[in-house]
Amino acid sequence: MTLETPEDMRSTCGLRHIAAGRPVPGSLHSVSVSIPDVASVIGFESGDPATLSRISWGYPRFRTHPYVTRVAELLARDDSLRLGGGLVLTRTERAARAAAAYAGLTPDAVFTGHGVRGVRLPAEEPARARVRTYIQHTGGHLSSREAEDVLLNAGLIADRQPEASADDAPADAIRAHLADAYGAPDAADVSLHNSGMNAVAAAISAVSEIQRENGRRRWLQLGWIFFDTMSLLEKRVIDVEHTTVPDPFDLAEIARIADAHAGELAGIIAEVPTNPSLRTPDVPALREIAARAGCPLVIDATIATPYNVDVLPYADVVCESLTKYATGSADVLMGAAVVNGSSPHAQDLRSALRHHGDEPYRRDLARVAARIRGYAERIDRVNANTLVLADHLERATGVVRSIDWAYDSRSVANYRKVERRPDAPGGVLMVDLKVPLERVYDRLAVAKGPSFGAEFTMASPQIFIAHYDLLATPEGRATLRGRGLHRDMLRISVGTEEPERIVETFERALRPE
Repeated sequence: MTLETPEDMRSTCGLRHIAAGRPVPGSLHSVSVSIPDVASVIGFESGDPATLSRISWGYPRFRTHPYVTRVAELLARDDSLRLGGGLVLTRTERAARAAAAYAGLTPDAVFTGHGVRGVRLPAEEPARARVRTYIQHTGGHLSSREAEDVLLNAGLIADRQPEASADDAPADAIRAHLADAYGAPDAADVSLHNSGMNAVAAAISAVSEIQRENGRRRWLQLGWIFFDTMSLLEKRVIDVEHTTVPDPFDLAEIARIADAHAGELAGIIAEVPTNPSLRTPDVPALREIAARAGCPLVIDATIATPYNVDVLPYADVVCESLTKYATGSADVLMGAAVVNGSSPHAQDLRSALRHHGDEPYRRDLARVAARIRGYAERIDRVNANTLVLADHLERATGVVRSIDWAYDSRSVANYRKVERRPDAPGGVLMVDLKVPLERVYDRLAVAKGPSFGAEFTMASPQIFIAHYDLLATPEGRATLRGRGLHRDMLRISVGTEEPERIVETFERALRPE
């Protein structure tokens, strides 16, 4: 497979069709893959062998990166290690030990070889699946750049892929940049993690550890949020109880449940806006509810970004996937957790976050440090383009039923309460189509597949990708409908291209056949 250098990436994506299975944006370290039509999406999600033979790439937490696979093969062939096959490689020993414990394995399942940590999988499939589940939902996977270095040192590849990086104290540079963006007075309040999910998992684990000493073990989840975050609670990846309020706008119900469980509530988890339904809860009101219940509030602000919303004053911890808008290049996974220094738990949180998360690999830090310099300007352009595209889509009444976004009628009042400035909706739109998804998605000439938040426009059949298991059964489809979701919804991540070209691209896809 021919891959592009960073200088080629923009032209590789752009506003055009991309062949099925092509890494997006084209870098060796791409975090997305082109799945350009609904038939391929169904084949990919259902595990169809013919489809997977064409589309072998994927989001790194879900599909093992080719270089990581090669490192596992290298370890399995090393007779001195006596590992055999069936290995899951992790960023740290902490992640490996935690994954083994979650699967019920003994500590000797954890190994180190060629500087890489991981878990030796047992023969029993349930335990094997639990190891993979833990690593996926907590983002503790081995970085593709670390795998690249292992293969280079072993003489199995000729060189690293060239890319722009900032190697001078990159972690310090990233923390300082984020502290300024969030309004945190001390860069020490920012911890960096192996992925966005690693930051979220660390935040929930850190709060849970602190609160467990007070006999508090229950989390309150607001709305239908990112499915990996839900899985941390539902699959007991983190050993806590949880209660869900389906509608994040229902303050009366949130307050009722929080008050009813006040003595046992460990924390409240919310997204601004929620993923995938893009609903913005009343953040100041949530702060009051959490304070009354005596528990921290954790907010994931990835979609809105700290340049558009000011949520740190209301939260105890704010999490962000730096994979998205902070870098915009869609070629590196990283996350951050920002502690509110005024939180009564601030000191404990700073320590616990680092204990429960996994530090990023040094070359990933260097890549993010180079890209984060353009964060604010990137968001300015995304905001402006989103306003233009949303206006166009709202007038396409023959095809579009409605659009969920920060400024829709249900969310706008709550969003305004935390918005830093006017005309700053972020770049994600969820479009409810009146026509079958295939009619628009298959014709749309943009990058199509998992992920969002790149500097180039992307589209995703998000319900298929995040909740294919629910689409497959009548009961599951009813569950989705109960949350305002169904198969014919298109998630759009607006990029930084010229707005006229973005509108023209969508206009062509929306035209009657």
